[in-house]
Amino acid sequence: MHCPAGWECVPEARVVSAGIEAILGYAPQADVLFRQAATGRRIWVELEVSRADPVANHAKFASAHLIEPFPRQDTFLSMVSHHVQNGRRNLAAHTVGVMRALGLRAFQTQLLPHCNGAEIKRLNHLPPAILRDEPLDPRPELRRLFAVTDALGRIADQDVHFCANEVEVLTNIHVWNREIQDPSSRAAWGRRRVRYFAADARYRLFAPSKFAAYIKLAASDQPAGTIIRSLTGMSLRGYDSIPYEHPIFDGGRAWHHLKDRLRYTAVLLADLPAATTAAFARWLETMRDSITTEPQGAILLFPPG
Repeated sequence: MHCPAGWECVPEARVVSAGIEAILGYAPQADVLFRQAATGRRIWVELEVSRADPVANHAKFASAHLIEPFPRQDTFLSMVSHHVQNGRRNLAAHTVGVMRALGLRAFQTQLLPHCNGAEIKRLNHLPPAILRDEPLDPRPELRRLFAVTDALGRIADQDVHFCANEVEVLTNIHVWNREIQDPSSRAAWGRRRVRYFAADARYRLFAPSKFAAYIKLAASDQPAGTIIRSLTGMSLRGYDSIPYEHPIFDGGRAWHHLKDRLRYTAVLLADLPAATTAAFARWLETMRDSITTEPQGAILLFPPG
């Protein structure tokens, strides 16, 4: 009933033909298949509620793709809850990069991000008849699904997407801090006024959210195997190559995506603990030739948990 107009939804959909199943030795299925009637585009969705090893589904699709490649317009999406242990969730997120290297359009994002692990566990153990009465709204999940799998636009044979998970955002933070040390990359960036910063509190690193919220991938119509050989496909030079007025990169859309879809917490710098405020001040001092903050004060975005 919540399937978007023009799409059909198929639960427990077979991934490959019976002939390929015979070669694989198993019969892979996707939890949900979304298929667009007008274009034939398909999104294969795996819902990882509490699996001990969520990367198994990534391997399932990658193995099937090696036997018989999926069409280039097909997309794999893993949606992972907070009941899955962090390290396993992160491994699965990085395995998405391996799938992309094999020519698959693959993504991983959150499932029910407003629910913590304990709440997910409670829901997972409810009888179906009782679970149906829980106030779970699928519409935000669908909005996130399409927000991360739909390309925002194309620049130089590369598709620009929103980051789909915390791993991609954190990687962008580290890429920005590494590349800003290179004089040529720093020159390409210039000096920009920034208000919203994505934060990696573990390493006291920060980056403009307008950079951290996006990735670039090989365009969907590029030959199979065409990949961008970097951690996320984003770079300072690549960012600078996009015209300033281009609608793809929008600061407001960037931080709203992190806050509203990926459930980042936005906190005014003045409201943060003293240790965090001091860490940001020290970092900002090292970036004084590249960044100046807005007069209203910086706002930091922290990932869930």
